[in-house]
Parts: sequence; structure tokens; C-alpha cells
Amino acid sequence: MKTFLAAAALAALAFTTTAQAQDSSYPPAYGGESVTKPASTFSFHDTGARGVNPKTGIQFSNVWGDATKGAHGAFFRFDSGFVSKLHSHTYDYYAVVIKGQLENYQPGQKPQKLGPGSYWYQRGKQAHTTSCVSKQACEIYIVQQNKFDAQIPPVTE
Repeated sequence: MKTFLAAAALAALAFTTTAQAQDSSYPPAYGGESVTKPASTFSFHDTGARGVNPKTGIQFSNVWGDATKGAHGAFFRFDSGFVSKLHSHTYDYYAVVIKGQLENYQPGQKPQKLGPGSYWYQRGKQAHTTSCVSKQACEIYIVQQNKFDAQIPPVTE
């Protein structure tokens, strides 16, 4: 029994140490306080990115952190008909589709329509295309440990 308790205590310590190490680069944001933000509080800003059709672009709104500086969670809104040029990002990110139908795919892959509730993980330094293929604007929520950027042409490993 003592061996079991000692093993359980070591496992708990290892878990706590790992969780504390992650806390320095990952939320909780806002000092660990619970936060509620209605959609009306988010203001979107132009990223400057333009699609293959230069009349289409992307806007963003930070939820926590700052997408232009470091770790963040942010909404990204794509104009209807937006198709990116082949590009890459320096860092990995995780995305969930909130509105519209998007496609996010690497060269040679068959695009899949991703509607609300869909998810993708985009590895950094991997060339890909992102498109808003619905008649309405598309919106995603991204979580990323570093600033959001894009390279055209893509920078790959």
C-alpha cells in the first residue's frame, strides 16, 4: 500500500510540475479569472492579407493575448470567396470553424469543406491554401502559442 501511495504521489507531482511548466506559455489569461465576452465586444481589424482576388481579405479580433505579438486566441474572418495564395506560417496553430464553409489543404490534397464545428491543426512551415467557399463570410477561432504570420511564397522545412 505504501508503494502505491508513493507512486501516486510521484505521479501527482510530475503532473503538477508539467502543468505549471505549461502555464507560463498558455492561458489562463486574465490572471486566471473567469471571463465572459459577448460577441458585440469584439472589433475586427484588417490583417492586410489579400486573396488571389485582391478585393478579398482577412480580418481578426483578439480574444486573449495579441495575434500580432505572441500567444493568443483570436477570431479570424475571411471575406466570402477568399482564396489564399499558397503560403506557410512560422508556427503551428489550431483552428475551429465558427461560420461559413472553409477549406484548408496542402498541395496535392483534395480539399474538404469544413463547416461550423469543424477543426484543423496547421503545422508551421507547411505550405497550404485556405479558402472561404461559402456565399457568406467565414469565421474561425485560432489558438496559437506564438504570433500569427504568413509567408508568400511559403517557407517550408
